[in-house]
Amino acid sequence: MSAAASNPSPFQRTGARELQRQRTRAKLFEAALAEFAKVGFDRASVAEIARRAGVSRPSFYFHFPTKEHVLLELQWHKELEIAQRLEGCENLAELLQALPDAVTDIYESISDGDVARDMISIYARRPDHLPLQDQPFPLVHQLERRFAEAAERGELRAGLDPRQATFLCLTAVFGYLNGGGRPGHFREDLRAAVSLYLAD
Repeated sequence: MSAAASNPSPFQRTGARELQRQRTRAKLFEAALAEFAKVGFDRASVAEIARRAGVSRPSFYFHFPTKEHVLLELQWHKELEIAQRLEGCENLAELLQALPDAVTDIYESISDGDVARDMISIYARRPDHLPLQDQPFPLVHQLERRFAEAAERGELRAGLDPRQATFLCLTAVFGYLNGGGRPGHFREDLRAAVSLYLAD
């Protein structure tokens, strides 16, 4: 079973005949990612995605208002994997040591590099005016909580608000990846970037 079927996301609609809808949604999700990898996100056709999934074009729009929503959902699933990997970290130093490896591993798990870059680019353009508590992305919430706990223990760099630290940290991490980074140096560079949030 695909990740899209086994972990319903906050972007998913609910209602009657939910099981069939989840199956259709999962087919569309996988078909869209395959089409993005084949022809690129910009050239991908919703009609072709629907044909691959064996459904109608309107069915695509029922489940995903736009092609961008497919990649936002992929980002959500990948962030969920990252957040799960970080859950066992006991303090901020451990969390920030583990974060670059988790991000790099998950980012590299996307078989097509162009799809990964498009995903991060679209994620970076999501509505920034949403308060953190209204953001649907799991890594946002986890980092805000962990930075707040770290601030109480004196582990967060002095003068940084936990929400500010969350925004800056994620902007640095995903901005670096979106820019392509230095091939072969993702972990090293991300480790240097996130270490700036630790208290001296």
